[in-house]
Amino acid sequence: MMRLIAAVLTAMLLIGCTDIPTAGPVQEVPLGSEPRGVQIIAKPPEPGISAVRLVENFVQAMVDPDVDYSVARKYLTKESAAQWQPGEGGAVFRGVVSEEDETVLVKGMQTGVLDGEGRFTATGNEMSHDFAVVQEEGEWRIGNPPAGVLVSDYIFERWWSHVTIYFGAASGNHVVPDLIHVPDALLTPGRIVEALVAGPSAAIESSVLNAMGPQVGLAARSASVDSEGTVLVALTGLDTAMSEDRRRLLGAQLLWSLTAIPRVTGLQVLNDGRVYPLPDQNEAAVLEVASQQRLQLLPRTATSDLFGVRDGVGVRIDGEGEALPMESQGAAVSEVAVSIDQTLVGFINESRTTVLVGPLGGALIPISPGHVNLRAAQFALGNLWLMGDDAAGVTHLIRITGAGKIIEVDTTGVGDGLVDFSVSQAGERAAVIVERAGERRLVMSSVDESTRPRLAAVAELSLLNGRNPLTNFGGVEWSGETELVVLAEAQAGTSVFRTRLDGSLVEDLGPLLERPVQVSALPGTDGTAVVMRSEEDVIVRHDANNRWTRLDDVLQDVTYPG
Repeated sequence: MMRLIAAVLTAMLLIGCTDIPTAGPVQEVPLGSEPRGVQIIAKPPEPGISAVRLVENFVQAMVDPDVDYSVARKYLTKESAAQWQPGEGGAVFRGVVSEEDETVLVKGMQTGVLDGEGRFTATGNEMSHDFAVVQEEGEWRIGNPPAGVLVSDYIFERWWSHVTIYFGAASGNHVVPDLIHVPDALLTPGRIVEALVAGPSAAIESSVLNAMGPQVGLAARSASVDSEGTVLVALTGLDTAMSEDRRRLLGAQLLWSLTAIPRVTGLQVLNDGRVYPLPDQNEAAVLEVASQQRLQLLPRTATSDLFGVRDGVGVRIDGEGEALPMESQGAAVSEVAVSIDQTLVGFINESRTTVLVGPLGGALIPISPGHVNLRAAQFALGNLWLMGDDAAGVTHLIRITGAGKIIEVDTTGVGDGLVDFSVSQAGERAAVIVERAGERRLVMSSVDESTRPRLAAVAELSLLNGRNPLTNFGGVEWSGETELVVLAEAQAGTSVFRTRLDGSLVEDLGPLLERPVQVSALPGTDGTAVVMRSEEDVIVRHDANNRWTRLDDVLQDVTYPG
């Protein structure tokens, strides 16, 4: 509760607290522009409050979701207070409160919308909302609240939790991440389990399974954490005849999702009031996080050597910055890819017609996919993905299995003009850059394995750096389970940006002294390991302190494993 109060106090200052005239020319109150410091608790409207201050304080009060936004409802007319549904989603924005011709508005940029499950869709649209302020019993009240909550992007990033929840891969071998957003004050074990019961997002529902099953619900006891960090989840309707493999996936899905609560270390499940046994649980019927590492694909820390190509030779750059030559069976190479576990390597030869694939440090097999200009090689789930062009210059997406089988991926779902791509380590999503009408755009796609592998469920990401849209995307790589790094242009020129898969975060990792032409990241849970290559083949590495450090080597290709 103390964290919520602090958030509300700070948010009140951020949104502004200055008296504003109610007559005359247009007046504006900046939202989210003030420095942090003074603390003011959200409170009900005071007698005699002005129309502008009423709207200003209403927006502030929406920071506090306690008791179904009870404080915020006090700013509404009786009729609108009864009808307002803040739990059904809302919008994230940056903008100002304005009074124009005796009408009180919020005007600015809608960065995205939230649905009732807390899933975010980036929009980047101009917005204006008239609150229809009216007199009720001698006081100003709001007759037209927004549909759901209205959250400034500053508040959204700092006092909402951006939660990774997990579902089972269709193979049953690992968990697959999904993303929801929840006000900090509402982040409880029960809220996370509710999200799992509701199921995965539409983007990945065809490529994952929900191990809980369709008839499962939360019991009256819901979910709670004890002093030892064990979550007790009380469910109803679990299949008592569930197979051991399905139970294992159920435990991993629940436990990894519940680690969004920092102190969680274990899980116990009740089904209709009885302990529900899970594989790998201890003698106290508790499933511990330590027993579930094999079902989580990404390393918990982002530490790895870099790999690259220098003058036709593959190199490994160790922690001391020394470039160690790699064995490529005498072939000159143009690109290198290494699997996330650093067991597999793939080289693209100098003519970009053949790939050499095999164990890192072992014998390599040459494979010719039948295309030219092979590029953008990367590993996911033991498969090597890359692009290549046919005789007509059309770009194709290719996957080479661990057995050496060449599979052409159906990309009709994203259309022509494939420029770059990156497949997530869980294999369920692909971030794709396509060129349409002379513009390079970033789209998110699911990887459908139901028949022939194909990219489906496309959604273009509308990303904003401040009020400036990102354009002319030049590169993309996953930096975590739900985050990417991209090369793109904004008002200040080309830079490296970090973004979430739904566009709910855009962070400029610049400034850069060199113009970047390639970016790579180590997919990890902290997402801090990023490197870029400049036009002059200068290599610059980004660290956790948001600094860029130039490496001594000049490389023509650079990559982290993944």
